[in-house]
Amino acid sequence: MEFRVECFEGEDREGFYVQPLMKRMWAVQLDILKVIDTICRRHNLKYWGWYGTLLGAVRHHGFIPWDDDIDLAMLREDIEKFQYFCSTELPDGWKLYKPIPTLIRVINTDIIKLSQDFLDKYHGCPYVMGIDIFSLDCIPSDKEEEDMWLNMFGAAINLYTYWESFAEDAQWESGKWEQLKDIENLTGFHFDQQKDVKEQLLVLADNIAAMYWDSGSGEVTTAATLYRTDGAYRIPRSCFDKLIRAPFENTTIPLPADYDLACRLIYGNNYMTPVKYAEHEGFKVQIDILKQHFKEQGSVFPECFDMEFDE
Repeated sequence: MEFRVECFEGEDREGFYVQPLMKRMWAVQLDILKVIDTICRRHNLKYWGWYGTLLGAVRHHGFIPWDDDIDLAMLREDIEKFQYFCSTELPDGWKLYKPIPTLIRVINTDIIKLSQDFLDKYHGCPYVMGIDIFSLDCIPSDKEEEDMWLNMFGAAINLYTYWESFAEDAQWESGKWEQLKDIENLTGFHFDQQKDVKEQLLVLADNIAAMYWDSGSGEVTTAATLYRTDGAYRIPRSCFDKLIRAPFENTTIPLPADYDLACRLIYGNNYMTPVKYAEHEGFKVQIDILKQHFKEQGSVFPECFDMEFDE
């Protein structure tokens, strides 16, 4: 994707200053979006802008000025196919991985790179950049089944999330194995304790989320969000029957044709009124790592790799 040099200059958007490095990060993500779009078009897979990207496309025709990433969504049947095609169709060096249940991420590298070839290719951005794709799964039509489904999912994702934290406390370290046994009794899944238990929890939670994908249910959700919002996050499946392409920065992105309904269900009726939140914190860790590298080398950290963060 081509970008004019002036695209990478700092810019005031709606009273918020978008820093030059952030503009370069956006550009890399738009490159990744183009690859995802190509794979989905080639195999007739449906995807659309989601969360802040949906809101940004509707309200700002691009990124929300204080947002730092692109979020997409697919129905479970399409995201499974997408993962299969990615195994052979992603560009060299790119990777797809699952950081948490019900989410996959397409990244352009798995380490910070300073080679000139890499910087030339990715608009002077040395950092790991990626796009999150959320899986939307069917919610059981029966309330009793839904409660059981969420209880199983919650047990697995909670233990997955805090698995390492338990090791820092002797009492919890022993307790987590009891929880693991409870999950086995609840789900019928047997953990091989000689292998990576956390990885098995990830697989189990994702499989639980997908249990009703072919049930014909009229509602879908991101299971992790539904669980954490006490059952409040539910979208009619029909919302995604028809998609439209909407302007997004220098390209277009698919959105639900009834984007108004989707935005109201996620953000409330006042979704067109901007609410600023802490921005770009996800990249602070990478910037700090690179700063430490330059410090250890006795070199000056280049300003073009830096970005200021609000306290």
